[in-house]
Amino acid sequence: MDKKRSDFFQNSLTAVLPLILSVVLSSALYSVYSINLFSVWTLGIILVTAVMFLFCRFIDKHHFIGGAIFVVVLMFALYWFMVLIAGNDYGQTFQQWFLTGADKVQTKTSYLLALMVSFVPFFAVTVYYFSMILYRMSFLTLISLIPCAVYVKVLSDIDNVYVALIALLNVAILMSSVRQKRENGRMVVGKGASMMSAAVFTFVLLIISAAIPKEENARYYDRFEELFMDTSNNNRLFSDYTYFSEFSGGADSFRGFSNRRMYTVYGPQDPYFKRQTFDYYDFENDRWYADDSYSEPYYTDYEWTAQAGKLSLAQLQKAIKAADGYESGFSAKYGMSGLSDYEQITDDYISVTIQPENFGAVYYIAPVRAVSVTPVGQSEQIYVTRSGVFRNREQPHAAGMPYTVTFYDEYYTRYRWFALGGADIDDEKCGEMLNELYTVLMQNRDDLADTAEAFLQVYNDAMDYKSIYRENDLLIPDRVRELAQQITAGLTYDWEKASALQNYFIQNNYAYDLNYVAPDPSVEYFLFDSKRGSCSDYAAAFVLMARSVGLTARYAEGYSPDVTSRDSVFAISDSCSHAYPEVYIQNMGWAVFEPTVPSGYNELESDTAQGGVNFKVDYNLVFVLCVIAAIVFIIALIVIICAPAISERLFMSRLEKASAGDSAVMVYMRLSGRICAKLIPEHESLTPYEFAEALEKLTGCDISKAVFILEKCSYGGSQADDSDKQTVTAAYSEAFAAVKEYKKNERKMLHEKRFLRNRT
Repeated sequence: MDKKRSDFFQNSLTAVLPLILSVVLSSALYSVYSINLFSVWTLGIILVTAVMFLFCRFIDKHHFIGGAIFVVVLMFALYWFMVLIAGNDYGQTFQQWFLTGADKVQTKTSYLLALMVSFVPFFAVTVYYFSMILYRMSFLTLISLIPCAVYVKVLSDIDNVYVALIALLNVAILMSSVRQKRENGRMVVGKGASMMSAAVFTFVLLIISAAIPKEENARYYDRFEELFMDTSNNNRLFSDYTYFSEFSGGADSFRGFSNRRMYTVYGPQDPYFKRQTFDYYDFENDRWYADDSYSEPYYTDYEWTAQAGKLSLAQLQKAIKAADGYESGFSAKYGMSGLSDYEQITDDYISVTIQPENFGAVYYIAPVRAVSVTPVGQSEQIYVTRSGVFRNREQPHAAGMPYTVTFYDEYYTRYRWFALGGADIDDEKCGEMLNELYTVLMQNRDDLADTAEAFLQVYNDAMDYKSIYRENDLLIPDRVRELAQQITAGLTYDWEKASALQNYFIQNNYAYDLNYVAPDPSVEYFLFDSKRGSCSDYAAAFVLMARSVGLTARYAEGYSPDVTSRDSVFAISDSCSHAYPEVYIQNMGWAVFEPTVPSGYNELESDTAQGGVNFKVDYNLVFVLCVIAAIVFIIALIVIICAPAISERLFMSRLEKASAGDSAVMVYMRLSGRICAKLIPEHESLTPYEFAEALEKLTGCDISKAVFILEKCSYGGSQADDSDKQTVTAAYSEAFAAVKEYKKNERKMLHEKRFLRNRT
């Protein structure tokens, strides 16, 4: 009884210890991403690990079938892993999230699920194999160091609980293996001692690693940032973007950005968020630089809010309608009849909350038609520049301080305004109309005069801005000027010209390519030669062409959020940095245009022309292929599993219908051929009685009566009767069951021999 109890205990340890080690390794890895020791995720880890262990046991017993099922499971796991990491809901890829750790990023549910379908099965399968199939202490040690390596990478102290458990479990598995070998008489002198020494060394090493605190600014983290986050200076994000820049960085400034989150925006829309504008183009160095006067405070926040609150297009429409009431034919005089006759447009406010991530700046990012910026829970003096940028006077605002931005809905109202003819007017007529509108409304003491005055102020500021770069525009190359004139030929109004310039790039096979470095960085080379570049190339070309045909335009840099979650949360990362043009549109104000061709829009044609390959993952296609492969594997498995039973059923059906004499022949041929061909390879050279003797030695089954009936019918000239057929059928059934049991025992013995050999 003691022997049985000891064997049961030993076998339990052999199975349970690797299971616990696998669970601890997965939990240790998960803890890097803010998962506690005891959580729902831990329960999931335990469940998945247990299932994988049972699955590995099944594969070990049923090699072919288990291997086929394993391939199917692996394909589905790969598909779901790709699906989970493909959803870039957080402005950060899975690789960057995994390599950064919980100290730098927030917990991502989809990415944690990706770990569940990748690392947890990996730990389970490898630990199972190297502990229960082919014991290798060195491999177990290497696997156990994976979570520790992740801890080192993220500059975090290793949790002593996990370190102790991992080390102790390795020692326990080693002790269990050594004891089992000793009891089986397969102990190799000196091997166990060396393994024990390795385990102790690993234990001590991990304890020391856990006890020594990590330096937060360790050199290897800077190296990690450089290699994996694609930024050579860890402080770049928070130094370059703290203050206004004198010069734009040009195309090069948009290459090499990381996905480090800079802002999180909570709200219903993701507009263009402006950081800074630039006014003059340096043709010698091919970059923009800012006019100081347009970066200095112009309005206080309160003054601007009062001013911008009147810049509603819906209010301007009301003002024009009111002027028609006071002075008949006012709208028709300036071509605004469409506005006057239309019922009423809407121009709604939208509010979003912007959360800077651990840094402050002298500016507050905001859309072009922003009305106000309000710090949350803070009182700060905010100013607005002549270019519409919200800023502090000198010092950056508090790091990480959230603020709420209120702005007009840009898109719907803008295109409705165009459709109604609200922008069908030139600069001169626009100034004249706004002046007369203000005069008429003031004379009639209409409160809408404030709206006319506000739009008139924006108009005057835009005309002043247009005058400051007049000399700079004279340097625009003739080819650029001629191209712009060709694009806008026959068009009358500024919004039509701006739209034509915007559409030109996408209609003429331009490509967005951050990796392309032009031999000549000039706008002229981009427009006529390469037709490839970054957003800054497109924005610069647009602004210069726009100015060459009389439009009031400026170059802006900011962010274009390109990722949205289901909860209206927009992540703005460093890679969301974007350059785009702003154009003054008569009777409306400054508006954003987008000349940059979407990434990949013309890439297929461009890459084909250059002999390149455009590769994109089609996850739907991957899913279809996985389903087809799974169906094929399942059908094959069903055939493999069911084929013997189906064959046996068909044979018995034929046997029932056969005559008594034929049944003896059928039984012998099936036993000597299909059933026992591999057990008795020499069956073809044996007589029926010799075959029966060989079969009896292997299985203990006697089929001599069936052989006698076979000899009687085949060579004796006798006729078999129904009792003979029953004897033959019974002999076959007994022989079939005996052979099946023999094969089962043979597989079991072979497995035990291999198991003992591998553990030795």
